[in-house]
Amino acid sequence: MRAAKLSLACSWLALLLLVATAAPSAAQNRQRETIQVGLIDRTFFPQPVFVAIQNGYFADEGLNANIRFIRSGEGQAEGLMKGDLHIVLSSVEGIIQNVEKGGPLRILAGNSGKLSHFIITQKKFTKVEDLRGGTVGILTMTEGSFWNWQDIAAKHGLKYPDDYKVLQTAGAGARHHLLIDGKIDVGLQSIPWAYVAEDLGFNNLGAAADYVPEWQFTVYNVNGEWAKANSSKTEGFLRAILRATDWIYRNRAPAAEIAARELNIKPAYAERAWDFYTKSGTLTRDLSLTEVGLRKVFETQIKAGLLPAGLKFDVSKYVAGGYLERARATVKYD
Repeated sequence: MRAAKLSLACSWLALLLLVATAAPSAAQNRQRETIQVGLIDRTFFPQPVFVAIQNGYFADEGLNANIRFIRSGEGQAEGLMKGDLHIVLSSVEGIIQNVEKGGPLRILAGNSGKLSHFIITQKKFTKVEDLRGGTVGILTMTEGSFWNWQDIAAKHGLKYPDDYKVLQTAGAGARHHLLIDGKIDVGLQSIPWAYVAEDLGFNNLGAAADYVPEWQFTVYNVNGEWAKANSSKTEGFLRAILRATDWIYRNRAPAAEIAARELNIKPAYAERAWDFYTKSGTLTRDLSLTEVGLRKVFETQIKAGLLPAGLKFDVSKYVAGGYLERARATVKYD
């Protein structure tokens, strides 16, 4: 009888241990909330988002990031306004315009405070002046690549619309294929697409940053009203991105492996891209914004007639303040 009781007790103990071992942790047991994250294209810029998904950083914050590709900043801004998107990675132009019209859109944090683009042309063009009469591939008529190209072309005596045509092409990946198909003569191509194009025989006529050294290129944007109502999600998103960006800087080989898979490029190109973005600081490690770069975007829009002449620049109007600061104060790096 005693042996039977002892055997029964051992069985119960084993069962309890099994249940305890199999029970999920509090973090695992917490139900994740889905946030809709908008991206424009598969370039190196959204790598922190992909890394945060793969490394479980969003999961650690109780979040599930659902990626949606919206091919322009205008489309992303519309998604933020409708609530179809919660946080987007895109340019700042549409956000500034929305704010000046009394809208709720705001910049949440920085992603890239420098241009990483190069002037990639068909083989027959050896200098920018040769592009007179050519077709330039741009994202849209109201965003960065169009204004950046105009600055570059003007320094070589070319003015729009007299001296060249433009074709709206969506992002860098789309422009790459249009170059291959011969449908555009030139496009500002970011790294690593510029490397791929060079190896295919296209000409590289120089870096856009040599012409436009100050430009706040990509940022994380949000509807300020949504952020205010969902501050824990907003700060959790930023903590995950801070961790992911820091991890990218510290892990060349695995970061390049993720980039190669997401961009569908050879690992060698992804490794060269890692070298470029980390060594130049073009991928902003602490998610800071560059005020001088934002001012340049602001002044360019006034010049283009997209903002009223005489408008005063005030960076605080355009930024959803407090979220990044709180995320930095509470993030725990690997």
